[in-house]
Amino acid sequence: MRTTYAVGVDVGGTRIAAGLVERKGRMLKEVRALTPAEAGPFAIVDAIIDLITEVTAGVHPGEIAGIGVGLPAQIDFLKQTVEFCTNLPLAGVDMRSLIMSRVRHPVAIDNDGNCAGIGESRFGAAKGVRDFVMITLGTGVGGALFFNGEPYRGSRGLAAEIGHMVVRLDGPPCPCGGKGHIESYMGRPAIAAAGRAAAAEYRGRAIREQAGGNDERVTAEDVINAALKGDEIARQILLDAGEVLGEALVGIVNLLNPRLIVVGGGVGESCPFLVERAAGVIDRNALAGRRDVRVAQAELGNDAGALGAAALAFDEHDSREGLHR
Repeated sequence: MRTTYAVGVDVGGTRIAAGLVERKGRMLKEVRALTPAEAGPFAIVDAIIDLITEVTAGVHPGEIAGIGVGLPAQIDFLKQTVEFCTNLPLAGVDMRSLIMSRVRHPVAIDNDGNCAGIGESRFGAAKGVRDFVMITLGTGVGGALFFNGEPYRGSRGLAAEIGHMVVRLDGPPCPCGGKGHIESYMGRPAIAAAGRAAAAEYRGRAIREQAGGNDERVTAEDVINAALKGDEIARQILLDAGEVLGEALVGIVNLLNPRLIVVGGGVGESCPFLVERAAGVIDRNALAGRRDVRVAQAELGNDAGALGAAALAFDEHDSREGLHR
């Protein structure tokens, strides 16, 4: 039986979003909450359950295909287990079972970058493109690889950790414990740290003003807002991040020869000049594949992850029922 709706949940380091989604990608209802990252994994599960309950209120259970959940973590897709998580305390936590024990529907989990990529593939910037790369710039840096129209997850689901590619051997520490990763330069914590360093000096006064005059409270959003208002110091911080992103994407273009690179996430979507800088680095430094690839901003905004997670739930339901997409 083809069901009408699925629920997509996008868990981020900062916020959780849940949406009630139709098969063609129309989101009928969406709710959001802050991620209780400091309160531990069970508080995060509670927040997810509260959002699912709210978004499905008034919908008959038989109309819902299932729940898809995107997590900012490495997921063993075959076992549906959380193997590693940088920015939330979820490693080793059986998130699928914990959620499924409290809802009346099947649950499927996947990496949040994969979910965002599925969303953009079905309904957004990558619709109709069979070979593309998705990269999400937010609290962390995630990604997805699509070959022949399907997400490439690797041997058991741990692939496409683009944010943890090493771009500089002597680079700064990454929240995962490594050094010189993409996330070391353009996750929200890295941008905020660069902004605080600038705000502590006279040259960063516009960034400091965005933070209410307190350079110790500067966030990534303060840097972005200052840049969008024309501050050159803030803009340069983000352009430097775009340069690092471009260096990494040169390697991806040379290795995979994609047709499209989609840049999403809150940072990627609010900073078109960062994306343009990365595209310029590809154009200068990549091999012949640079002529094939287009770099574009994501189209679905903050909805990409939830829409992709809902599509995952539909796919899992249809597979169980022997239906074809």
